[in-house]
Amino acid sequence: MERKKKHPRESFVSMTELVLPNDTNTLNNLMGGRLMHWMDIVSAIAGQKHCESIVVTASVDNISFRSPIRLGDVVTLRARHAGLQLFS
Repeated sequence: MERKKKHPRESFVSMTELVLPNDTNTLNNLMGGRLMHWMDIVSAIAGQKHCESIVVTASVDNISFRSPIRLGDVVTLRARHAGLQLFS
C-alpha cells in the first residue's frame, strides 16, 4: 500500500508549558533535562502525525542552552516533520 505524501505543515504540533517550581533548579531556572523531555514529547507527536506510526528518539546530535528560562515563564514548543522550534 502506497502512503500519501504529506507536507510538513500537516504534522505541525504546538505545546505550551508553564515553568513551575518542580521544573527548576536551585537558581529558579528550567532544568535542561525537563526541557529535553518536553522537546522529545512534542517531536514524537509530530513524527507520529507525519508517519501515522509509533516513532522513537534514536539520537540527538547536539543541544546548546543559550539563555535561561525562568520560573513562571511560559514555554511554547512547536514541531513539524522538518524540525523543532522553541519559544519562551
